[in-house]
Amino acid sequence: MMPLYKSFLVVVLMLSLSVTALAGNQSSLRDDLSAGDYKTAYVKAITLETSEGYALAAEALLSEIMLGQVEKNKKQAKRARKLAEDSLMMNPLNQNARLQYAIADGFVTRETGDVSAWMKKLPQKTLAILQTYREDFPDDPRGHAILGAWHLAIVRKTGGEDGNKWFGANITEGQELFLAAYKNQPQKLVIGVNYAFALIALKDKDLDTTDDARIILQDIARLTPQDHLSLTLQAYAREALTRLDDRDSAREYVGLFLDGKTPK
Repeated sequence: MMPLYKSFLVVVLMLSLSVTALAGNQSSLRDDLSAGDYKTAYVKAITLETSEGYALAAEALLSEIMLGQVEKNKKQAKRARKLAEDSLMMNPLNQNARLQYAIADGFVTRETGDVSAWMKKLPQKTLAILQTYREDFPDDPRGHAILGAWHLAIVRKTGGEDGNKWFGANITEGQELFLAAYKNQPQKLVIGVNYAFALIALKDKDLDTTDDARIILQDIARLTPQDHLSLTLQAYAREALTRLDDRDSAREYVGLFLDGKTPK
């Protein structure tokens, strides 16, 4: 029989190897996400069967939706939301899971028909989720950005007056939230592109200038992205910039992106 202390050392060694392997797997799938190989990252993440793995799997699915690479956005967003829920069941303190849950829920609401969303009060439910994330993680600029995106997305769909009357959406608040996030992380193309595109997509009567969006897109065009998602978003930003003198053309282009389709 193996002495007790040796058994203990074997267990410690096995646990150490398991943690090392887990860290290596997470690093590998992060590399896949960075390279834009979202399907491979998803498979590796699911295989981990950990809280962080499920959160990263949700992130992979949502990245595909953002880039317009999915046929059924709502179905995939629901899958991502369920994975984030599974992650939080294992670790309620997983911040990435909280973030992916909030983003996924927003996508589900966006993909739901206007009447159905109204009847089910989905915009209000999504707003509560976004506000809670921002309150729980006040130092995370992404919390400001996703809440700002909610305001501007509602106004885009309903118009400024009705958006405020029905849901409490406010253009000024949306701009302030987005701008705070952008100033905190100007290198984060996801924030900058979504902010600029959300401004361009508004109706002229709600926002009659594209000056702020132009400045942001010009700044983004000068950056040096380090991953597939950022490179793709920069290409979208540069194309939007070429169309900006024709607001209708630019609005149509960015609208495809905001609706989960590949802009073209």
